[in-house]
Amino acid sequence: MVRKSRIKYLLIKELTKFTLFSLITILIISVLQSRSEKIANQFDLNEETQLFYKKNFSHIKNNQEKICPLYPKELEGLFNVDLSVIPSLEDLKRQIPNLEEDGSFKPRSCIPREKLAIIIPYRNRLTNLVLLLKYLHPMLQKQSRYYRVFLVEQYGDDVFNKGRIMNIAVNEALKVDNFNCFIFHDVDLIPENDRNIYECYIHPRHLSIAIDELRYNLMYFNLVGGVLALNLDQLNKTNGYSNLYWGWGAEDDDMSMRILDNGYEIMRPTNQVGRYKMILHGKRSRAINRFELLEYWKRYKRDGLNSLKDLKYEIKSLENNYLYTNITVDIGPSVIESVDKKQIKHSKFNCVGHQPHVQLKLAVLSPNGHGHRQHQHVRSQPQPQNNVSDHDCLLAIPKNSWSSMNNW
Repeated sequence: MVRKSRIKYLLIKELTKFTLFSLITILIISVLQSRSEKIANQFDLNEETQLFYKKNFSHIKNNQEKICPLYPKELEGLFNVDLSVIPSLEDLKRQIPNLEEDGSFKPRSCIPREKLAIIIPYRNRLTNLVLLLKYLHPMLQKQSRYYRVFLVEQYGDDVFNKGRIMNIAVNEALKVDNFNCFIFHDVDLIPENDRNIYECYIHPRHLSIAIDELRYNLMYFNLVGGVLALNLDQLNKTNGYSNLYWGWGAEDDDMSMRILDNGYEIMRPTNQVGRYKMILHGKRSRAINRFELLEYWKRYKRDGLNSLKDLKYEIKSLENNYLYTNITVDIGPSVIESVDKKQIKHSKFNCVGHQPHVQLKLAVLSPNGHGHRQHQHVRSQPQPQNNVSDHDCLLAIPKNSWSSMNNW
């Protein structure tokens, strides 16, 4: 009897210790997550943004209910994304109702909060496109967005220039309608939460903060790649994207410095809301001179939307499709762009930006013979804005993601 009591006592003691340890661990994780979200300017939009909309809807008097709600009651939150079921474009047209013949949608029961141009840079990724549209159109309709999807396709098979074709898409979109919010959307990112509201704000919004292939964590504080929302004023002040990056990588980091240099902060939804699935694919060739261009990012006032007039490009076609408006553009052969270093101040890219108190470096090493990664955590003192090189922005990438990220 004494032996049984002793065993029972030891079991209760161990269970209590385990429970206490688990609760402390959960509390620490919660505190760290909250701190990380605060540093990364993560929050859910709320009706305090009505200050912005009162200005835009001042002509509507005593009829606030006519404005589309920020969170329509039809929204469900997280939804299942199945990447294995891939319909044809024709089947998808039958599955998605209520679109106009140019890939646009306008809610009929309320006054739209904004007019969105969804810009998708594209080439030879039909499967990705079909999967994105399969989930994006229904989500935006449930959000009561007034939007039009622009698929901007680079003509030919030369090196891809994502920034340039997105700038051209902005120009072409403004020719057909007075859009006041532009959302730049990678074709391989599928949203997983319909409460991730596709809407602009008084600061630029990075919507794709949590990607499954990156463990649903923000890679570094100044990241704006994937899905980015800019209103027209923000777009004009940043001068759009750089036109000089031929190949994969760095045009988004260049954009983040343009944003910060204009006094904006990068706002984001919480990790639970800003969730996306990434469709794995081979990366295109890297931009050869991306490090040099990043170090001289202050050229942005003469490299962007306002420099398109000096570039040779041809709109090969602009076609209305039920699912999207297709812009095919020939931007000519790729070149290794250079900057005039005598006229532009040298200022290295900063992956930490206006987050002065915590600098977390996670150094990634290529997998060695044992397939391990080495992590290095550093807590720093406050730093001047532009003293961190792009090499400091390397972060820990999941082991199973090396195949998809091997071009970093």
